[in-house]
Amino acid sequence: MHHARRRLSLRERVLLALAGAVTLFVSVQGMLAYLSLAEQEDDLADERVLAEARRLSAYAERGALHGPAASELLKPTETLSVWLLDGAGHARPTPLPDHLKPLADGVRRLHHAGAELHVVVMTTAQGRLYVQYDARSNESKVEQFGLYLLGLGLFCILLALAVSRWIATVVVAPIERLTQQLSNWAPDASMLTAGSDEEEKLFDAFRRVQSRFEEAIAREREFIANVRHEIRTPLTVMRTDLELLAAAETGDPTRHSRLQRAISMVDAINAALESARVLSRRQRAQSQTIDLAKCVDDAWASLGTHPGTERLRFVNAVPPATLVNADRHALLTILRNLIRNSAEHAAPAKCVVSYRGHSVEVEDDGPGIAPQDLGFVFERYYRGRLGDSPGVEPGEHGIGLAIARQVADLNNWTLKAISDGVRGARFVLHLG
Repeated sequence: MHHARRRLSLRERVLLALAGAVTLFVSVQGMLAYLSLAEQEDDLADERVLAEARRLSAYAERGALHGPAASELLKPTETLSVWLLDGAGHARPTPLPDHLKPLADGVRRLHHAGAELHVVVMTTAQGRLYVQYDARSNESKVEQFGLYLLGLGLFCILLALAVSRWIATVVVAPIERLTQQLSNWAPDASMLTAGSDEEEKLFDAFRRVQSRFEEAIAREREFIANVRHEIRTPLTVMRTDLELLAAAETGDPTRHSRLQRAISMVDAINAALESARVLSRRQRAQSQTIDLAKCVDDAWASLGTHPGTERLRFVNAVPPATLVNADRHALLTILRNLIRNSAEHAAPAKCVVSYRGHSVEVEDDGPGIAPQDLGFVFERYYRGRLGDSPGVEPGEHGIGLAIARQVADLNNWTLKAISDGVRGARFVLHLG
């Protein structure tokens, strides 16, 4: 029966990678040190035997290798042996070994009878000179140095294993914590096995979180679709009745104005539902040619008696019959939120809506926006200028500008805020 080979965990892979790198480094450095020392030992032995040969050659030039002093000069030591071969083929002080007979003049390295020999053959005035150095003692020291290196290397490798284990734990710990947090948020370990490593667990946790998000988005879209379907029909009936009442009301201008305002509020609710549907699906609606000045008036009228509007002096400076090609629901949503932002954040103040060079500008002369806050005004729940307003509870406001930016981005428009931080704020919507 064949068993699937267990996959190494991320911690084990990091451990093996670090330990392997250190092991390779220590091994290469130790080998280079050993080879370097062995080469230096050979060079030193060659230099020593060559120096001895030159010394004896100098004696030969003076004829000192014959006579009473010759036996002392040619006397062998524990590591150094010398032979002088005369013209008749006789060697002194002992017969010439067979392994030296074939050698020509020069420096040689031989392996004979388990020993490494360094030999110099040199022709002198009194015959051929053979100097042999037995380097076995030197070689044993080099081998001893190699054993020291091996022990030191093993110690370094064991130390590297311990340090690598600690480093692997430190490196993998944040991934394990993140995996645990994701798993706690979306617990479902049914797909994991006992051999699952950190990488598999993290990917599985991300997949489960992604699935949760997708389910939440699907539920949100379904909820918006249901709400839109259930509310739109009553709103249509309500708007029809309000139009009939407004048409029949001719005697009381105040009642007629209130009915028109109610109709505008119904339209605003319909626009909000349409914008919510579009935003939830991240799809652009079809553009159409609209009267911008009327759209601005509708946006202002839809605010009705919203808090702050009574203290805001509103001016629609868009020239009549100004036509733009845009999604009316999207533009109405942005204008409503920008004007409402002036009512909530700037009042008492004056708010002017104008149109210049394919850009709609909403400007007020209320308190300015601090420079450090300009980059956050389109974040959800930003309350920069509203922070010190009396009677406003936290959490009541702060999403209008975020919705405006989101709708603008969806339509490939550009929405930005401008303020000197002292007085007034200007929001520029470039329609492209």
